[in-house]
Amino acid sequence: MFQEKVSAFKAEMSHYWEQHRPSPALTRPLTELIWRIYALWAFLMFFSFMLLCLPFIIIPIAIEERRGGVFAFYFMRLWGYGFCALSGIFFKIRGKSYLKKEETYIFVGNHNSFMDSPAITVAIPKQFRPLGKIEILKMPVFGFIFKYIGITVDRSSLRSRLHSLQQIKKKLQKGIHVLIFPEGTMNNSEHPLLRFQDGAFLLAIETQRPIAPMVIKNTRQMLPKNSWRLKPNWIEVEFLPPISTQGLSNSDLPALKEQVFKQMLAHLEGTQKDLL
Repeated sequence: MFQEKVSAFKAEMSHYWEQHRPSPALTRPLTELIWRIYALWAFLMFFSFMLLCLPFIIIPIAIEERRGGVFAFYFMRLWGYGFCALSGIFFKIRGKSYLKKEETYIFVGNHNSFMDSPAITVAIPKQFRPLGKIEILKMPVFGFIFKYIGITVDRSSLRSRLHSLQQIKKKLQKGIHVLIFPEGTMNNSEHPLLRFQDGAFLLAIETQRPIAPMVIKNTRQMLPKNSWRLKPNWIEVEFLPPISTQGLSNSDLPALKEQVFKQMLAHLEGTQKDLL
């Protein structure tokens, strides 16, 4: 009897909602306003936290890169967690157990959104140096910080590419991780991954450092390229088993690149099949 009354009540409420549902023409402006307010709040948190953390990031690295970098990246993570928590953005990080504390890695990851920046800052243990296009330096506040915590490259200049390569090798020699997006640009296509460029894998073979693949999920849905409309959500970061480059030569580069590509693609598509 009780269940019949509940069913009848649900049917009555459903009918009432269908009869009195607000017109989309009336609700659309309100929805748009709410999203604009949220986006403004989120970007305010992004830059406010960055400005607060800026001196604690810049000064230690400027004084002594390796030791100061440990302190600086503590505040980089504070920025990532703080900005995201106050913007309704949270993290799920998996696979950290694959990473050895005493090892120095060349991390490679997919790149879909500007929201990848806080994700990798929070996820990668210890300090690291990301490789980015020289255009990043034009960004307000973040560009200034990137001069100290990253490595920039002008892809149109051979001299710049060689200089950035030497910088990366010096960081690895100091025991500092390096992050490279092997797609070479932010992916705005319909495909989960763009074809990889050779740079990260050639570097790994030359330095005999292991490659640590990682996949970042949901950031494109949260903030697509060339969009201002940020959406709150969970960002998932998953570290995959690192791949040794010991004993590899340049002739192994195509196979190494394809191995990493397939491994990352499988996880982005939700496939758990082992492709190693």
